[in-house]
Amino acid sequence: MMTKLRKIILIPALILVSISGFFSCGVDRWPEYAHQTALDTWMYDIMQQNYLWYQDLPSYDDVNLFLEPASFLSKVKSKKDSYSFVDSVMEAPLPTYGFDYSLVRNPDIDTAYNALITYVIPGSPAAAVLKRGDWIVKVDTSYISKKYEAQLLQGTGPLEITLGKYQKVPPTEPPVEGEEEEDIYRVVPVGDPVEMGAAVSLVDNPIHCKKILTLTDGSEVGYLMYNSFTAGTKDNPEKYNTELREWSDELAQKNIHQVILDLRYNKGGSIECTQLLSTILVSSFYLDQTMAFLEYNDKNTAKDATLIFNSDLLGTSGGKNLDLTTLIVLISGETAGAPEMLMHSLNGKIQQLIAIGSSTKGQNVATEQFINEEFLWSINPAVCTIYNSEHDTYGGFKPTYAVNASTDYLTFLPFGDEKETLLSVALGVLNKTYPPKDEETEETTKAQFKIEKSVISPASRRFSSNGLRLK
Repeated sequence: MMTKLRKIILIPALILVSISGFFSCGVDRWPEYAHQTALDTWMYDIMQQNYLWYQDLPSYDDVNLFLEPASFLSKVKSKKDSYSFVDSVMEAPLPTYGFDYSLVRNPDIDTAYNALITYVIPGSPAAAVLKRGDWIVKVDTSYISKKYEAQLLQGTGPLEITLGKYQKVPPTEPPVEGEEEEDIYRVVPVGDPVEMGAAVSLVDNPIHCKKILTLTDGSEVGYLMYNSFTAGTKDNPEKYNTELREWSDELAQKNIHQVILDLRYNKGGSIECTQLLSTILVSSFYLDQTMAFLEYNDKNTAKDATLIFNSDLLGTSGGKNLDLTTLIVLISGETAGAPEMLMHSLNGKIQQLIAIGSSTKGQNVATEQFINEEFLWSINPAVCTIYNSEHDTYGGFKPTYAVNASTDYLTFLPFGDEKETLLSVALGVLNKTYPPKDEETEETTKAQFKIEKSVISPASRRFSSNGLRLK
C-alpha cells in the first residue's frame, strides 16, 4: 500500500564548486554568485537523490549553474527522459477567457484564419458565448491574422467576436457538364458580433462532463469526460475525488455496469486518483488485489510499493465499485501518464475494455513535485517506474477502433453530444451498429482544410499538483 507522498521543500546549502573563481583581488564575491546559482544547485541536489536515472547526471564540474531552470534541466537530464519538467509556482492561475482553439486558414483570404473552439471551461467568460465546435471568424471586427490572434492569446479585456458556422456553400463557378459536382464547405459568419467578458483567474474542474445515456435496447450507460487525475483544490483537497465517488454512487443506484470514459484530453495526474477511479471501475472480483507496482532508484528502494484496487478508497461518503462489464475509453495522442496506467491496470480485469480514437503517448514513469519556496519554482523529476499487476512494463495504449475525431467538422461537437465523433462511435459499439457492415458504410464529410496551430488557454486543464504524478 502506497503511503501518501508529500511535497518536499528543500533548500540545501550551496556546494562550493571551483570556489577560487569567486574571489578576485582579495574581494569575496561569493554572495554575488550564490543567489545566481542557488536554484540550479538545489535542483541538481534533488535529482542526485531522487531522479530515476541519477547515474546519467553530469558531475558538478561539468554543469552550468547559471542557466534558467528549464534550460538547466534540459542540459542535465538523461537522454531517455521525456517526462521531467520544471514549473513556476503561482499563488493563483493566470487570467484567461477559458477556451482552447485551433487555427484553420481561411481559404478565401490569404492572411486570415478561422479559430475552431476545441474546449471551453465551464463557468468561464468564454462559456457564456462559446461551445466546443463553434468558430470565431473575427475579433473586434477584424479577421483573425497573426496580429489579431494576439488578442485571443494574450488579451485580458472584453472582446467582441464574430462567430461562424461550418456549412455547405454554393460553388463559385457553374458545374462542368458530365462531371460530378463536389460539395464545398466553408466557415460562414453568422449573426451579429457578441461580447466575451474580461479574462479572469479560474481553475478547471477535471470532471468536465457527466451524463447517463440510453441505448437502443433501453439500457443505460454512464459517460464521464475526465481531464485530469486531480484529487481536489488547495482549500478542499478531496473535492474532485468526492465528486467521483458521488458519480459512482449515482450509477450504482441505477444498476449501470457500462461506462464510456472520455480521456482524450487527459494528460496525467495523481497516482492516488488513478487508484481510486480504477477501484470504482474494476470487476468486483479483483477488489483488494494487485493493481500495479512502483519501483524507485536504488537510493530509494524503501519507497517501492505495491498498489491494490483498494476498496478503502471508496470511503464512507458513498463511493461504489461499479463491477463493470464494459468500459469504453475515448483516447487520443494527448492521452498520457495516469490514464495509460488506469487502462493497463484494468485491461483483462473487466469483461470488455474497448478503446476508441488514436494511440496514446506511452508513459510508464511517474514524476514527483519538489518546491523551492524561496524562488517559487518546482522541479518534477521522474522518480519511479510503473509496472502492471503482472509486473510487466508497458507503452502506449492502442485503440480497438482507430477513429480520427478531427476529420469531420460537422461532428466536431460539445463533449457529451451523442453525435460527437468519438462518442457516437462508442454508442454504435454498444448498440452493435459499429463497425458498420460493408454495404452500410456511411460517407462522412472530410475537412477540406487543415489545422495550422492549436492553442491551449493558460488555465485549461491546468490543475494543482501534489505528490506523485504520471504526467
